Amino acid sequence: MGRTSQIQNGFNSGEWSPLMHARSDIDKYPKGMAVCLNGVSVMQGPWTRRPGTAFLHGVKDNAQSVRLIPFRHNSGNDYILEFGVNYIRVFNNQAITVQTGQSITSVTLANPGVATKSTHGYSDGDRLELYDVVGMKQINGREIIVANSTASTFELTDTDGANIDTTNYTAFTSGNMAEIFEITTNFVAADLPDLHFTQTADRLYIFHVDHEPVVLSRTSAVVWTLAAFTASDGPYLVTNTSSTTMSPSAATGTVTVTASAITGINEDTGFQSTDVGRLMRLQESSTWGWCEIVTHTSTTVVDVVVYDTLTNTNAKTNWRLGAWSDTTGWPRTGAFLENRLWTGGPTDQPQRVDGSKSGLYTTFSPSDLDGTVTDDAAIDYPLNADDLHSIRWLSPTSRGLAIGTSRGEWLLKAGSVTAEVITPANATARPSTYHGSDTTQPVKVGSVTLFAQRGSRKIREFAYMFEQDDFTAPDMTLIAEHILRPGTVQHVQQQIPHTIIWSVRTDGALLGFTYERSQNVTAWHRHSLGGFSDSGNTAAAKVEALALIPSADGSRDELYLQVERYIDGGTKRYIEYMTKFWETTDEQDEAVHLDCAWTQLSDPAATVIDQLHHLEGESVQIYADGARYPDQTVTNGLLTITLACNILTVGYGFDSDGQNLPLEGGSHDGSSSSKIRRIHRVGFNLLDTLGLQFGYDADHLQELLVAEWGFTYGVAVPLFTGIVRKRFEADFDLLGQVYWRCDGPFPATVLAIMPQANVSDDS
Repeated sequence: MGRTSQIQNGFNSGEWSPLMHARSDIDKYPKGMAVCLNGVSVMQGPWTRRPGTAFLHGVKDNAQSVRLIPFRHNSGNDYILEFGVNYIRVFNNQAITVQTGQSITSVTLANPGVATKSTHGYSDGDRLELYDVVGMKQINGREIIVANSTASTFELTDTDGANIDTTNYTAFTSGNMAEIFEITTNFVAADLPDLHFTQTADRLYIFHVDHEPVVLSRTSAVVWTLAAFTASDGPYLVTNTSSTTMSPSAATGTVTVTASAITGINEDTGFQSTDVGRLMRLQESSTWGWCEIVTHTSTTVVDVVVYDTLTNTNAKTNWRLGAWSDTTGWPRTGAFLENRLWTGGPTDQPQRVDGSKSGLYTTFSPSDLDGTVTDDAAIDYPLNADDLHSIRWLSPTSRGLAIGTSRGEWLLKAGSVTAEVITPANATARPSTYHGSDTTQPVKVGSVTLFAQRGSRKIREFAYMFEQDDFTAPDMTLIAEHILRPGTVQHVQQQIPHTIIWSVRTDGALLGFTYERSQNVTAWHRHSLGGFSDSGNTAAAKVEALALIPSADGSRDELYLQVERYIDGGTKRYIEYMTKFWETTDEQDEAVHLDCAWTQLSDPAATVIDQLHHLEGESVQIYADGARYPDQTVTNGLLTITLACNILTVGYGFDSDGQNLPLEGGSHDGSSSSKIRRIHRVGFNLLDTLGLQFGYDADHLQELLVAEWGFTYGVAVPLFTGIVRKRFEADFDLLGQVYWRCDGPFPATVLAIMPQANVSDDS
């Protein structure tokens, strides 16, 4: 019988697919994991618990998921935008944006509670944020809907429209209220998943194939403008080749244009009512003029507003209709490259790419009015392929514009000289790979673009290979093919403190992909948030949307999540954010490893925790001044503990699990695979860890650190750093795996595991 003492001192190839568990011949196998749940494989090698999530705010409508979109303003002052049905809400510095607040005079003890404020100015249906409430802490921090308002009073209802019964609350002393700031949109529920975004300065460009593009501009925290894109002088379809002519009634102003026939107009159907707002270019001799259709009269007659003179009233054979309209569709996506706004994928020309005039993002003039095509003129480029390549996304690269289509991945560049800028004369595009893309926006990481392949079950890396002088797209899920089942819906990139691509799976699971190409680190990990999404507490909380912005102090990137939960008898949708990854310089009492958490800072120390209405009726874990306190149930948004504390964190606990791949080694005559072995002792090299258990599977665990909880609740035991060796209570098996779990509110980092095993060469 052979004996083996092994060490796994790295976990940074992440969780492997069961299909790969026998591939010990692969270089990354010694650093792989069979299970990596709610833990992160970090670039340096260790496995560490993911941080918990902190509750930020409920969405406007619990019945409808939303999109979360980052708006980058300046260092320390970025925004998260909540896109819902016909509205946008704004979050900044981990708070919802509100209008100017005012004080509340009183709130009655009644069902429903009635608030009083002389000439408050609110109307039924207005949504208010209540804050700094003294006395009636049960309503502190709540969003309420105004009901049955008078000039000086209104009733309190919750976000589902139910009365808030304040009868048994503590008496109101003082407090404030402010109306929640909103921006009105025309996007409905079906539009939200297919919105694409790109930003420059304080302008966010929003694209949807069924809507005219719009631009969201920020002036101040509560002054935002959402306006139509209003493209100028293009883009256009090809110049008319039929015999149909266009005759304007005048050269300037608002004039009537009459077509001699319907041939060549909208596939020979003539003008349509959906052409209102569409641009048109008409040529007289060598001079072009352009106009916009404002009225539809018939299939051959429209009224237009002229922006550049049509010269005269002659019938004009050379004319071009706008490429974008409600008739032909709008661009699906956009991106900025070389001081142009690029768009792609309108409905009627899904293979078409358009680049704006250089430096003028809303101008798409294909030439000067005299017909001269200059280098800074707009560019229109159709992707020529044997079959339909519908454009799904655009991504800028150092070598040109990467284009993801339904059939393959293209690069649009300046001819064959990469040092040149792209112009109308030298623009060229060809496919580099033929995998096909999903409609989700890609993630730009350094010089590469990570995108979801069609079917949403693979992530590919679109990267330039010098040796081939072309782009390739290797599969980043090859050793973890199981991880993206049954598909993904969104991806965002975190750079600090760890480079992680976060993804949402269609079943609500959160996925992480530690990605550091220069170090050959590509590691997948799965995450399941604490809490449930169904009344029977059988389905985990579901993540439905992600966004990421730098933290206010710039020390890290903060991941924001929209989470579906079942709480207090109904479905709730919350916006939460992932808290800070644990670092050795942090204070133990400030660690957050609970989900949907709320942290209360109290000086002097306090025993009552308020603003927990988002966890009403839920059993929660409590982390008090660095120690675990017995679980309690939230009632009327409050918890009371017997031990006064300065830092109290309340939320759902979650298990962080890890397991190594089957051991290979210890045999005297070749591979130990298929041979009976028994791990009899295991060592753990730990950093700042408490609450760790271990065993041979998830159902047979024992405590690793005897004093991990403290001898009594409320006593903070210091985090442990060092090596612990324990007897491993397991029988003989054929795999030789070690399982570990951290299920408390504490940090945990595993630097290495060191199993000792006997291997039978005769078995």
